[in-house]
Amino acid sequence: MKKVCFISNLFPSKEDPTFGSFVGLSFEQLKKMGYNLDQPIVMDARLGAFKKLFAYISFFFRGLKATISNKYDFYYIHYLTYSTLCLLPVLPFKKVKYLINIHGDDLVGTRLIHKIMGFPSPYILKHATAIVVPSAYFKRSLLELHPKIAENKVVISESAGFKEAIFFPKPKLKKENKKIHFGYISRVDEGKGWEVMLEALAILKESNLNEINNLTLSVYGAGSQTQAFDSMVQEFELEKIVTYYGPLEQSKLGEKYRSFDYFLFPTRRESFGLVAAESLACGTPVVCSEIEPLTDIVFDNKNGFLFKDGSAEDLYKRILHCFSISEENYSSLVENAIDSSNSYKSVKVSETLYKNMKSLF
Repeated sequence: MKKVCFISNLFPSKEDPTFGSFVGLSFEQLKKMGYNLDQPIVMDARLGAFKKLFAYISFFFRGLKATISNKYDFYYIHYLTYSTLCLLPVLPFKKVKYLINIHGDDLVGTRLIHKIMGFPSPYILKHATAIVVPSAYFKRSLLELHPKIAENKVVISESAGFKEAIFFPKPKLKKENKKIHFGYISRVDEGKGWEVMLEALAILKESNLNEINNLTLSVYGAGSQTQAFDSMVQEFELEKIVTYYGPLEQSKLGEKYRSFDYFLFPTRRESFGLVAAESLACGTPVVCSEIEPLTDIVFDNKNGFLFKDGSAEDLYKRILHCFSISEENYSSLVENAIDSSNSYKSVKVSETLYKNMKSLF
């Protein structure tokens, strides 16, 4: 049984169970694969600036201590930049077997901090035994940015997949009223497109009073922009139709997805789109931005609807279109949603990852 050290600068907690939830699932999957894991080396990346600095210093030295030791067969590291800093003092003097699980901004982030923290990335990637990316889109992006990386050490694993025990189809019930329940489960942060969603509802409110009175939107998720979210809801006078519930632990997410008629996912950028896969698994069609890699998961008029990235006007049209869908067509969307989610089950994703890891380590 190989001994593995798990390192990540984000991990779910009781305070915010949705933050890095797939990292937590990744850790659990490694244990189920039969690997021997100690307690993960993790930190809380949501602290204030001063506390975060000391947290990162502690995180760095704990990671450094682990990589210097000879007690592990290999290291599973989530996030290309911050979490891999502990490798830099060690790699010139010692051969270390490690796998890097890339998330998104750590590879293609455009902010100054992404550029600075990404400076050592080519060196880190060069010495990696394996690199895990969340989608085919990100594999292409990685190889374009770093063409010297051997393609056979790049593994696609869709954010650990979804847990079938939580995310399963809703019962087939005949809809008895014309009201539509939309849902949003994601972080309320920059880049998630929540403002596009509210702007689309504001347009609907101004032009289609009948539909707006037959619509509700339930919002779940923590984030740095919740106050801005509340302010915009008040500004557009959407209090009667939009309800913000805050974060929710993963075990309760499935029942929420199943309670929605449609799942709204207006994100501006995404590495895979796990919440879209979770929604589809629950039989809830997805209305999302037409961006890669979401276009590999959601197919227009098949298991949901796509709208132009960042366009509140186009999202408004898609929401309005939902009111004209016949019961027969909606049932078809639901069935296609369930069928299209099968390849993202955690068991299948885990099996594929294990086979790849076994051949590389």
